[in-house]
Amino acid sequence: MKKIKNLLPLIYLIFVTFWLRLTNLSYSNYQGDEIKALYRPQAGENIIDFLLSQRKGPVQFLVTYFMSIFNPEYDNEFLIRLPFTVAGILAIYFFYKLVKLEFGFQIAFYSSLFLSLNGLFVAFSRIVQYQSLVILFSILTLYFLSLSTKYEKWRLYGLYFGMLSWSLSILSHYDGVFIAPFVFYLIYRWYVDSNYSLNSEKLKLLSYAFSILLISLSIFYLPFFFSISESTKAYWTDRISKQDVSSTRIFMNYNPSFIIYIYLILGLLGLFRIKQNFSVLLWFLFPFLSLEILVSNSGTHIYTYVLPLCILMAFGLKVLQAFTLNKFPKQFKYINLVFSSFIYISFFLFSNLLFVDHAKEYPWETKNILFMKIKRQSRQSLFGFPYYRHWEKIGAYLKSIGNNGYFITNEKASITRYYIPASFKNIELQPNENKPASEIYVIYIKNPQNGNTKILNKESSYWEERYQPVKSFSNKDIVAVIYRLSASDWEKEVNSQ
Repeated sequence: MKKIKNLLPLIYLIFVTFWLRLTNLSYSNYQGDEIKALYRPQAGENIIDFLLSQRKGPVQFLVTYFMSIFNPEYDNEFLIRLPFTVAGILAIYFFYKLVKLEFGFQIAFYSSLFLSLNGLFVAFSRIVQYQSLVILFSILTLYFLSLSTKYEKWRLYGLYFGMLSWSLSILSHYDGVFIAPFVFYLIYRWYVDSNYSLNSEKLKLLSYAFSILLISLSIFYLPFFFSISESTKAYWTDRISKQDVSSTRIFMNYNPSFIIYIYLILGLLGLFRIKQNFSVLLWFLFPFLSLEILVSNSGTHIYTYVLPLCILMAFGLKVLQAFTLNKFPKQFKYINLVFSSFIYISFFLFSNLLFVDHAKEYPWETKNILFMKIKRQSRQSLFGFPYYRHWEKIGAYLKSIGNNGYFITNEKASITRYYIPASFKNIELQPNENKPASEIYVIYIKNPQNGNTKILNKESSYWEERYQPVKSFSNKDIVAVIYRLSASDWEKEVNSQ
């Protein structure tokens, strides 16, 4: 019975990790940033040219390139997302191993649950995007380096595998650099604790390790930086200097209601154990200060400091438990059970409601949980949530018409470029948009990802009143409608703006 009782917490961790990441994984259509991660070169473009033309590291594109062997059209969303989901699951496993190695079982268990249940990390594991890869390789970096400081048989292997993992993390995205404080702390520990008699020998081995990192990064990033396009430079400049977006709001989109207050309270309480977690605090401060001071729109990159925050929170929970035990020794067992259960069960219910359940699709629709209302959101940086607008059926319908044509929609252009047949042109992007040569298909999407409710500055009711749909698509309610306009109808609509 004691063994079973000790295993129950780990069984819960395993259950919530798999459930939140795999259940209904195939439900959603691709979302904007997912399509950008697919390996889809232009005609005549080889893989090297394609990778160098992107805005970030190559690893996510190499993964989708590999998956195209099994699904060349990328039309099986579950299969294409699966490697990123597996990476997200493995990240939880190795995070637990890392924290247990550094801080013991309880901190490992508490922090791994915080990580597993956090909406940001659930979302990343449900989409085709680099974040799960960055997180996995970052954690592997720290895990291998930690092994190198604790076990003689891992002294060299851990050091070299750690540097290789770090290069893969940075090659997935620049966010990989944000683990640097903890990396250098572990390397310092390796240098001090290793049993090599000569400092020169230690330095030589460290130089070999850093050579692995630098050579791996240089193979891609040297030609990449020499070939950066002006549009990529403009994109980076905008992210750094424009679009001031609240990181608090972004966090609460993925972790609504009172969750942020628990993070804040437990994170601050974790500072009472600063002697034990000082290295983690440095890890937290590096991305936190960089993103919140130097970058105007940090977006979902806040995950880089939420990751170490999960460890600080685990220390905070231990501080709270120690305080409760001191004040209420007789009732401690019950208070601790109720409080811990409330946190971890409520976090699971929120994440399950937001990312797995799709009876209503948050954040496009308001959802209810018990007595709380989670209001719909209209901000950008929303992905990983349930979203099904029958785009593959819309594309199939247009293809079945059997001729070329034009369309207009209120949804993101990146989505239509994937799902709509190439023979149909987005009239908003065409130079002769006011003089179409054929019929125009108006594709109205209810609650689109970009939050745009209008086509030609006209709401859905306008199109409903004047035109008969040629096709509509429903979940429980109608979520997508196609109207067909003649050239004269289109000219009339354009002139009426």
